[in-house]
Amino acid sequence: MPLGILVLGFLVLLSGFFSLIWGAALSTLGGASWLTGLVFSDSIQAWGGSAFASGLWSLLVGVLQIITAAGLFARKRWAWLVAVISTALALVTPLLGLLHGSFWGLVGLVIPALIFSYLLRDQDVRRAFRLAQ
Repeated sequence: MPLGILVLGFLVLLSGFFSLIWGAALSTLGGASWLTGLVFSDSIQAWGGSAFASGLWSLLVGVLQIITAAGLFARKRWAWLVAVISTALALVTPLLGLLHGSFWGLVGLVIPALIFSYLLRDQDVRRAFRLAQ
């Protein structure tokens, strides 16, 4: 297995665990704020509802990242495809930032662009996932 895939799989796994922890904390805090907002303030309730929804989304993303990491370690084609798609999506926000004149978009573009290129062009990766040469 190519070293880059091991590193990428580990980073996706680590990100998945952080997403689970963040999602659990955010949904708990958001749910409590929503309930508190029922009594005290509509703005607290609105923030709590948004935070709760964001926490649930983070939990879902975390589970998907952990599943993807397992697929990368097992060299499954679907995991390669998920990694390519998610990396391509990660390029969107920095590109939009560049289009709006933000230099920082360039910083956020570097790592996803390198990963995207690695997944698509590296011959060891193509062999590991049994992709057409």
